[in-house]
Amino acid sequence: MHNASIPGNKPWRARIAPLILPLSGLLIIAAIGVFAYVTQTGVENSRTWVLHTYDVRNDLQALDTELAQLRGNALAYAASGDKSQLQDFRSHAANVGVLTGKIHNATADNPRQQFRLGELESLFHKYLADLEHTAISAPQATINSEEAASIRALDVQESQLDAVSQSMAADERSLLENRLLTWNQFFKRNVIILAAIFTAALILLAYNFHLLKREVDRTHDMERLQRESAQSLRALSARVLELQDGERRKVARELHDSVGQYLVGLKISVEQLQNNRANFAAEDDRLLNEMVELTERSISEVRTISHLLHPPLLDEVGLESATRWYAEGFGKRCGLDVKLQLAEIHNRLPKQVELALFRVLQESLTNVHRHAGAKAIEIVLNCDHRRVTLTVHDDGRGIPREVVNRFRSGLASGVGLAGMRERLAELNGALEVESRPGSSTVRASIPIMESDVAQNKPLETTTAS
Repeated sequence: MHNASIPGNKPWRARIAPLILPLSGLLIIAAIGVFAYVTQTGVENSRTWVLHTYDVRNDLQALDTELAQLRGNALAYAASGDKSQLQDFRSHAANVGVLTGKIHNATADNPRQQFRLGELESLFHKYLADLEHTAISAPQATINSEEAASIRALDVQESQLDAVSQSMAADERSLLENRLLTWNQFFKRNVIILAAIFTAALILLAYNFHLLKREVDRTHDMERLQRESAQSLRALSARVLELQDGERRKVARELHDSVGQYLVGLKISVEQLQNNRANFAAEDDRLLNEMVELTERSISEVRTISHLLHPPLLDEVGLESATRWYAEGFGKRCGLDVKLQLAEIHNRLPKQVELALFRVLQESLTNVHRHAGAKAIEIVLNCDHRRVTLTVHDDGRGIPREVVNRFRSGLASGVGLAGMRERLAELNGALEVESRPGSSTVRASIPIMESDVAQNKPLETTTAS
């Protein structure tokens, strides 16, 4: 036999099929996360290199400025002989040295810029020496041909310095453009990754919502099936109780109309024999007397059983009289002190309500007689425009705690209590059970319509023993 044919034993493919999409989504998100980390690292590195390039360009611009000011100070000193111009000249020369050193460190990763910077430094040292020599040796008033040639040579050196500086600036500009392009590419890739993660999250959210909705629908279906099952069970229970009551009524009628009549006829025949017993022997006369007594007992027992199965008073005069008759008879048979507090009901309650409450009374008194060991019982019947309530209280040993707990939790707690609860549930009624050492109380209540309500007189108290 294949595993697939065994109920509840699904093939491994069917078991893992619901996990494929979530696992795939998690793997995709994990891969996107790794790719996003790499991309974000690239963004940070590109940003660092772009800022670094901006710093190098600023240093190159500052170097051009220092060189220009250096030449200006030298020419001003040569023209005026002002010592402050010479100091400024040397200060700018020192700044040029600091800037070239800074640029040298900043471009250590760029061999081409290192080469150009070395060329620039060589030209600068020669230019600086020639410029300082020309500035110090130049007369203040006139410039001869040799000095003019030196100045022209300085112009050539300046042009060379400018060419090298511009070449370095152009290289840095090109490098900046490439790094900005790389930065933008990483940024766009990061945006795409975030969009992909957002889309994957939406897909997983939609899938989880689908699973949640399916689970909610399944739960609703199960609850609906449970409600339908409970309704069917309740309807079946009501039907069983209805059939039981019908059978009781039928058996009671048969006992009263058939067996009872036969027993009455038997008694009449025996009494006729008893009237003609002049020729009987003493032993026959004794047997005849016993037959009369047994016949009377049988008639009484059949009537009692018939009334217990379905008391005729319940159909004829209603719940109040049937309760009084049954409670007083129960007290006499069992030797118990029965106290009655019955509200007089003028208008008849619905037959289903009367029958349900009378069966609760019967079952409660039967349980007291069998299990409680009580000496006194109090029965209270109340009725107003909203509900009718029957309370049976005894002074016995009480109902076992486990039985009460099972009953309150909705579990089966015996045929009697379960049957009473089902009877009342069919009429939207409720059954309450209270128990403590030395007493127990069973309270049944059924809501009634205002049209069915009975007008009550003050409670009437009677005692039967």
